Amino acid sequence: MNDKFIQSKGYLAGQETIRELEKLRGAYDDYIESEVIPLFSRDDQLERKPPRRFKESSYLYVRSFDGDNGSRPFSNQVYWLSPDIQVSPITNLAAYTRTLNAGETYNLRCHIRNRGDRVVPSAKVEFWLTDPTLGFDTRFAQHLSLGRVPSTWVNPNNSGVVDLIYSVPPSEAGHKCLFARLFSFSPLDLPVENTRLDPTIDRHIAQLNLNIVQQGQPFQFNWVQAPNAQQRIEFVLLSADELRSLRHPILTEFKPFRDIPQGELIHRASLGLSDTEAETLELIPEGDFLVVTSKDPRGPDLGELRATRRRLQEVLAEIGAGKAASSEHRELFARWREMNSQSLLSSFKMEIPDLGLSTDQLAGIHIQTVELDDSHAVQGGLTVLITG
Repeated sequence: MNDKFIQSKGYLAGQETIRELEKLRGAYDDYIESEVIPLFSRDDQLERKPPRRFKESSYLYVRSFDGDNGSRPFSNQVYWLSPDIQVSPITNLAAYTRTLNAGETYNLRCHIRNRGDRVVPSAKVEFWLTDPTLGFDTRFAQHLSLGRVPSTWVNPNNSGVVDLIYSVPPSEAGHKCLFARLFSFSPLDLPVENTRLDPTIDRHIAQLNLNIVQQGQPFQFNWVQAPNAQQRIEFVLLSADELRSLRHPILTEFKPFRDIPQGELIHRASLGLSDTEAETLELIPEGDFLVVTSKDPRGPDLGELRATRRRLQEVLAEIGAGKAASSEHRELFARWREMNSQSLLSSFKMEIPDLGLSTDQLAGIHIQTVELDDSHAVQGGLTVLITG
């Protein structure tokens, strides 16, 4: 008897066992319907309500901010500094960093949480590395866990940790942004989108986008956008308390610097488009903001894109509240994925302004893009710590 036949028989036997287990589960559900629920509707117990049908499920998520419980969508949160992602040199796991040096080896760690009532035997995490980016699309990043996706067992109402060892080649050295995407096939617990990833609508996604740059030095970052997009770029100064809440080891060496007028940052940063994007994008100063516009008649209509996003957020809130199921809105999810399949990558260059910091001082800014519609939703962000 050849190996292929043996493997085939084992596979078929396994499938038959699964079918038998599914029949037993179905019979149990029928028993509840026919025997248990009627007990709660007898004449002498009219006030008693039958128990709700219990449907066990997993609820995997990774936190985007302190206090995050996986509920989506959310707004008005700095979500690109996930407390559940950590990067450390393999020689000193307590020394968290965001700058990767060529030839050195790092430990990438992601904490996984399961708020559901079903065990997840193999929760998997993919790691993606890219240059500092506002917004994110897997097509513009390096898949670090390709072929070696780490996984862990996560019990109900519990958490787990996965680690990935990564040695940095010369091409990936410098300031980087790290994304984590988690998923499970059994039980089925999958991300909302395929390539364009957004932590504000997807509990399976988390981002760590913090860079340390010396004042007076050049800094470049990317913008992932739809072919038709219009957003404003904001520079938001971090307070001393916000800097301390980052809990970054660099704060043991530097003290916060706060004497910077909020509106001056964007005017002194000398932000501009790279040479290739200058032909396709428009960047216009408007007060304390910069408005960036992308236009392409071949891409999805901007109004339809925003309306679809608003509807998706409403549906996600209904699903989170138990008022709807994902299966009821397949067409909406499919349309959203289709519209985001045309995402583009653009680059900006800037000069970190000389803020007058002494060698022991540090300032922090959030650079974020905000939709120019009624929602004013933050579409992407990164944090820069500026040292003297």
